[in-house]
Amino acid sequence: TVLKEEREDIEMMRGALETLYNAMATELTTDKISNGVMPCQLNAEMFAREKDTVTLLLSLLEEDDFYVRYHTVQLMTALVSKAPKGCLQEAILSSPLGVSRLMDMMGEREVIRNETLLLLSSLTRTNEEVKKIVVFEGAFDRLLAIIKDEGGPDGGIVVQDCLELVCNLLRENSSNQVFFRESSFLPAVPAFLQLRDSTNFGAILPPQKAANLLC
Repeated sequence: TVLKEEREDIEMMRGALETLYNAMATELTTDKISNGVMPCQLNAEMFAREKDTVTLLLSLLEEDDFYVRYHTVQLMTALVSKAPKGCLQEAILSSPLGVSRLMDMMGEREVIRNETLLLLSSLTRTNEEVKKIVVFEGAFDRLLAIIKDEGGPDGGIVVQDCLELVCNLLRENSSNQVFFRESSFLPAVPAFLQLRDSTNFGAILPPQKAANLLC
């Protein structure tokens, strides 16, 4: 009700979104209901069943307030992992420009951009239609640019998140594979496999660099 009827009260909106996120993302291992379902999962399922929930969340991504947009992306990330499988993906696909609004978040400040990477990784793990639309919206260009800006294979967790998303988009999706190969993205790959200090072949790679190379 707050998210629908109190849109002009930014502080209340922030509080409502943060509360919803905490209710769906926090896992209390000692607090299970009788049938073994975690409270956060039950909360997510109930929230996902509400009419036009995803349409409402997508509309909040257009709000001017940074924290409203940030908490909305956080909430959607929690929903995709806790709500019934495929529920969020189907709702986003049924919403006009749903994927486009999510892709717009890739151009936001780093905090929102990084959270959006996690959301898109979750959304594209199994849904082929979402994969195709994300690629159509320019995902490869944006992801490769972020990887480069973040230091390539020498970069941190953001590079790993980008590479995992690229892998999701290509995995078992022939049309995306052809697009990647024929759109001049393939020549950029070798550069991401070269570490800055490539002369010491016997050196043990730091965990993050190893994770980036193994994506």
